[in-house]
Amino acid sequence: MKRLFIAEKPSLARVIAQFLPVKGVSKGPAGKPPTHIEAGDDIVTWNFGHMYEMAEPEDYSEAFKKWDFGVLPMVPSEWRLKARDEAKDQIKAIKGLMADAHEIINAGDPDREGQLLVDELLEQLGNKKPVKRIWLEALDETYVRKALADLRCNVTGTTPRGIQFRFLKASAEARQRADWMVGMNLTRAYTLAGRQGGYDGVLSIGRVQTPTLALVVNRDLAIEGFKAKDFYGITAAIAAAGGNFVARWKPSDLVTVDESGRVLDKAVADGIAAKVSGQAGAVVSFDAKEKKQAPPGLYSLSGLQQAANKKLGLGAQEVLDIAQALYEAKLTTYPRTDCSYLPESQLVEAPGILAGLPAEYSSLVEQANTALKSAAWDDKKLGAHTAIVPTGQHATLTGAQARVFDMIVRAYLAQFFPAHTYRETNIFLNIADESFTASGKVPLAPGWKVVFGAATDSDDDDDGKDDKDSKQTLPALVKGENVSCSGATVESKKTTPPARFTEGTLIAAMTNIHQLVEDLELKKRLKENAGIGTEATRAGILETLKKRGFLVEKGKQIISSDPARKLIVALPDAVKSPGLTGLFEQVLDGIADGRVTPEQFLAKQQEYVTKYVEHAKTAQLGLTSTYPCPVCKKGQLRRVRMGDKSFFGCSNANSETAKCSASFPEKGGKPSFGTPKGKR
Repeated sequence: MKRLFIAEKPSLARVIAQFLPVKGVSKGPAGKPPTHIEAGDDIVTWNFGHMYEMAEPEDYSEAFKKWDFGVLPMVPSEWRLKARDEAKDQIKAIKGLMADAHEIINAGDPDREGQLLVDELLEQLGNKKPVKRIWLEALDETYVRKALADLRCNVTGTTPRGIQFRFLKASAEARQRADWMVGMNLTRAYTLAGRQGGYDGVLSIGRVQTPTLALVVNRDLAIEGFKAKDFYGITAAIAAAGGNFVARWKPSDLVTVDESGRVLDKAVADGIAAKVSGQAGAVVSFDAKEKKQAPPGLYSLSGLQQAANKKLGLGAQEVLDIAQALYEAKLTTYPRTDCSYLPESQLVEAPGILAGLPAEYSSLVEQANTALKSAAWDDKKLGAHTAIVPTGQHATLTGAQARVFDMIVRAYLAQFFPAHTYRETNIFLNIADESFTASGKVPLAPGWKVVFGAATDSDDDDDGKDDKDSKQTLPALVKGENVSCSGATVESKKTTPPARFTEGTLIAAMTNIHQLVEDLELKKRLKENAGIGTEATRAGILETLKKRGFLVEKGKQIISSDPARKLIVALPDAVKSPGLTGLFEQVLDGIADGRVTPEQFLAKQQEYVTKYVEHAKTAQLGLTSTYPCPVCKKGQLRRVRMGDKSFFGCSNANSETAKCSASFPEKGGKPSFGTPKGKR
């Protein structure tokens, strides 16, 4: 019986062919690139990602070619796909291979998009052959052979975590159609609104990109509108029989403080410092406990992107590309995962994985104890995927690939080391009827911290803080013991604004969107399983916003442009709300679980689009595309498009009397006023 495997991409096809019973040979039309691999009775062919794309509005109706409020909203009665031009030859080849096959195997990536991109190909080609599914979360020999022996029905079968493949496909398809409705309709609607006010650019609106942009705009406006306030604290030098240490004043309920518990009146702080200096006091309580700190968790994609941005300065897309390359090289498991846990059944594979790590980790491997089971192994916290971990294969790596691989390996190794133990001491004092506190930590055993070396000396503390006072060694005291304050110092500080976003912190905000939502019920629901976008799309969203001039990079910082700010300020909350966008993903998860139908979901999306098309008709965005020409001083600079690029040129370019050919490159949605490309 001939089996036809259809992989998501050529690299995956080559991996599958490598472990089939008969060695494969690449085949294809004479003089052209190969289209498939023949391996005895098995044939492995491949997609290039999505071979089809959503049809454009004008493919549905001639009337949709014109950007006009009169044709909005556009909602197809029957959804259409069209073959991508660069995929047509491969689609033709796959169609021919399907004719000779008795059984087809969907070998898309192990996620909802991977399910859809093969299923939609089969539907477009009118397939009637039986279809099975292979689910590959890792590409090492052990995992691939196990998956080949466990092919499941592509319709009623389930992932290893029990999600039916047909529902995965329905979820991806619903996402695709909803994004089309929102993007096509609201982009046209708000672009038309912009034109009514004199803005000639395209105002792209997207279900994910617009709320993401709003995060940055709101942060930037908060920073730029921030007014620093002075506040004051008191540090006391304490002498005790067992030794000296430093304690901090804790304001009583009788002292006026701001909403964050800070004293804003220096006279108050000066008075307290004078009051306690040279005074005797007593220990109100003394608590010293040995504590244990478990190793940090494994990486999801967003977790890896955040950590690599912070430690290595890598961008989100760069980290995704590296993680994908490591996966395709069989060094690590599937990268587009939102999970940081592993199945408990995989714990038995740990000795083999550790044994296969590069020699540079041999000392740590010798110390590792695979009998330990950390919290990273938890079947109850698994989703469609598992954490990103090494497979036990190794290869020579350099540069950023080597550093990201090292992060993944060390996170895995740390799971097989004991807890880091330390003694935490907390002291409460009363001095002249004022309260003071002191805390300190003393390491007892490094445990898993040896895996990461000295870098963890100031990181990963039990409370997540890096307070220099907590590093002090405190003497052993007893309740009621006498102490004295040899001196008190008033510390003058200033409140600081929130930090600008970096790619890492923006990915974190997109992932943990519940932290930015005030509604308690919505916050609770979002915390469970939502976020803006998916692990696979977040990096691409940031790249899109940068390319459109909405986000500008300044070093590591990500800053919103002027057009972006005006757009976000003018948009209604429901179009830019991160909370509602997070719920969108939650409903898609409901479709994947079989709890929600695609029809229910898309009907709600149509209501939403209709409502905000109407809003756009009267929206005042306050955007303009013109700027005074600094060369001729008379014309206005207007955006000029050439293909997929644009620049700003003077409106007097064609004037007979005041001809001006000045032009400026576009940067951040505005002309960049450096040296003009033309002159009068």
